[in-house]
Amino acid sequence: MSPAGTKLTEEEASARSARVSHVRYEVELDLTTGEHEFATSTVVRFRAEPGEVFLDFAGTAASVECNDSELGPAAQAGTRIRLIARPGENTVRVAGTAPYSRTGEGLHRFRDPLDGQVYLHTKFEPFAAHTVFACFDQPDLKATASLTVTAPDHWTVVANTDPEKLVPLEGDRTSWRFAPTPPLPTYLTAFAAGPFRRVQALHDGLPLGLYARNSLYRALTSQAPELFDVVRRGLDFYRRLFDLPYPFAKYDHVFAPEYAFGGMEHPGCVTLNERFLFRHRVTEDTRRRRAELLTHEMAHMWFGDYVTMRWWDDLWLNEAFATMMSVVAQPEATQYGEGWTGFAHHNLPLARHADQLPTSHAIRVATPDTDAARSNFGPIVYRKGAAVLHELAERLGWDSFVAGVRSYLRTHAWGNAGLGDFVAALQRASGEEVGRWVEEWLLSSGVNTVEMVRGRLVQHADVPPRRLNLRVAAFDDREGEMVLRRRAHVSLDSAERELTGFGDADLVVPNDDAVSHVKDRLDARSRQKALASLSAVDDQRVRAVVWGALWDEVLDARLPARSYASAVLAHGPGESDAGILEALLDRAVRAVRVYGDPFRRTEMLATLAHRVRTLLAAEAPGSDRQLVFARALVGVVPAGEHRLLSEIAYGRSPWEDLEVDRDLRWRAVFRLASTGQDLDGCLDVAVDADPGDSGRRNALTAEAARPAAAAKEAGWERLFDGEFSLAERKAVMAGLAQPEQEELLTPYADRYLRTLESMPGAVEPEFAVAFARALYPHFTTAEQRVLAGTDSLLESTVLPRNVVKVLREERTELLIMRAARACDAALRTH
Repeated sequence: MSPAGTKLTEEEASARSARVSHVRYEVELDLTTGEHEFATSTVVRFRAEPGEVFLDFAGTAASVECNDSELGPAAQAGTRIRLIARPGENTVRVAGTAPYSRTGEGLHRFRDPLDGQVYLHTKFEPFAAHTVFACFDQPDLKATASLTVTAPDHWTVVANTDPEKLVPLEGDRTSWRFAPTPPLPTYLTAFAAGPFRRVQALHDGLPLGLYARNSLYRALTSQAPELFDVVRRGLDFYRRLFDLPYPFAKYDHVFAPEYAFGGMEHPGCVTLNERFLFRHRVTEDTRRRRAELLTHEMAHMWFGDYVTMRWWDDLWLNEAFATMMSVVAQPEATQYGEGWTGFAHHNLPLARHADQLPTSHAIRVATPDTDAARSNFGPIVYRKGAAVLHELAERLGWDSFVAGVRSYLRTHAWGNAGLGDFVAALQRASGEEVGRWVEEWLLSSGVNTVEMVRGRLVQHADVPPRRLNLRVAAFDDREGEMVLRRRAHVSLDSAERELTGFGDADLVVPNDDAVSHVKDRLDARSRQKALASLSAVDDQRVRAVVWGALWDEVLDARLPARSYASAVLAHGPGESDAGILEALLDRAVRAVRVYGDPFRRTEMLATLAHRVRTLLAAEAPGSDRQLVFARALVGVVPAGEHRLLSEIAYGRSPWEDLEVDRDLRWRAVFRLASTGQDLDGCLDVAVDADPGDSGRRNALTAEAARPAAAAKEAGWERLFDGEFSLAERKAVMAGLAQPEQEELLTPYADRYLRTLESMPGAVEPEFAVAFARALYPHFTTAEQRVLAGTDSLLESTVLPRNVVKVLREERTELLIMRAARACDAALRTH
């Protein structure tokens, strides 16, 4: 069991913060004591009311001293160190050991297979700082932290602040002593250690740094100019927007191996997933998404780090705001221009889908404990939260919204705040009352479905009606050109409202600017016109809304999967943005493989391959669009055309000016493996061409994807033999479940349920959640038995809350797939 598994309740945290204040930490860590654990020592100084108080610590305490009295290891009970505080100032010393992690939580340890070097990094959000040092592990007890790290002398240590002193020690070791941090919550304290390589820059006197392991240094140096450009422009943008300078002394970014998130906003020491340090060719859209990540984490420097939520129910204040601001910043801080159209394509469908699952929750959700906090990280808080904040900014006016944000930051500088504080700042700045907006959008779950029905704009009764402000557009087909007839702003306070001038239009699109978080359902005439003529609509944002509506209809079993795929093949190439084109092609393939009639799957994939091959041949050599179509083709090539895949797997490109890089090579190997083709040594060739940890993970995926009983069994055993990190086990799981392998996977359905039932207390919680998600038996010939077994397991109450949430969601996904497949199959009978 992971040491981070013990929870802290909101009630306990609230009681503790009412009695404890003025916290300061002095943390000393020795990273030279062995491969499995490290030495940790903490001095905690704080003021308190007299009485019992506890520190969180998930290591093993060897000594505990409180106010010069030795309490000994007996003071530790589980993950808590219980103390009797005196009134006023208290000093506690805790020394002991703690284990390294291989799940990405706590202090993660990674060995680079290329050179054998070890790299460490921390990730503490929401409740894992106490797996490394004794602390009050909650967001509203912000504290200064002075960190000292003993490491091998060829290592570099990067933390929230700069080192004040490096002291050589015997045994080829060095002690790194860092300056105290400003007041931070424990989850934002951070460091990374190892033989990292660094690239440096300055911006208006502010030191900037980029760090990566030695084997990635070439990629780091080549991409540093682009990364620094986004950082510099982003810092300038946010300084102007918030009317506050960047509040910390330096701004470093560390690319961390096997990082569990995309990124994390540690002030002065942002950690990033290494997938954002590109080692193969990427499209401009992929670079845009990296810039979006950088500006997301940067927004947190003010909104989350400088001013921090009090408890995890206000996680949305951090994440929804940062997600929204990263889109707002895009035209100012990057070369990629307006961002909301891409957001409508890439993010809003995920938010709408999550909002319709049985686990849907409010954006600001009651969070009784830190286990519940872990389940809050998802599309509703991030993506829906960003959408509704954007809509609020539009409603209040951007200047008023920004004035409210500035007031909020100034009022709560270096402190904690919550929903009430944010709302009060907005209301003071705008003069508008936003209480109803809070109730309808932040405190209520679900997404409203809107549709034009016989000249009336209707909110369907799936969730209670909200007050909606929508822009509605009507288009007429004039000799193949979709011409805007009328556009109107509509306030919808009730279930429906009559609109004039829209009823007989060829295409009516509610919410055509994607400003409101609603689900658009096209009327029958508009749906048919969209399927036939969507590329004739000139407005890119309107097309984004319609594409989203069509995808929603696939998931709702209202539109056959192959109809959606056909629309993508007909109209997707008309999208000028290669990233949007790639997203549409990915959904078309998913529609056929996952939501389409299994008996027509092979035929439809062959149709996709034929059409994509034709489109690929017409693209400009070396263009992003050529690469997008090549990737799509490799993913759907029929099993009988293994020669093309083998050529790519061996690094030989069949297309002009399109180099076969490691990404395209692995896509070909994976397709060969999953369709049961003889790899003929090309797996070894791919590994030789990509010999590092990423190649190892890709090989694990390809091996598990093979449609052979021995391959599935070997993959399954790898999940539990203790040899692999969580990142590697996730790679195995990504290969195991393939939609064309139902017969082979059916025996694993019962094993999945039995294994999941036995997991609590036996495996790391992070692995249990990943296993529950990745290997739920969606692809099986025993669907009814899976549903019944799932229900029995849910009724048993043996599973942790996070796993129950995943199980409920995946059960619903299976029902969605069944209904969508039936809808697609019904097309055969017409």
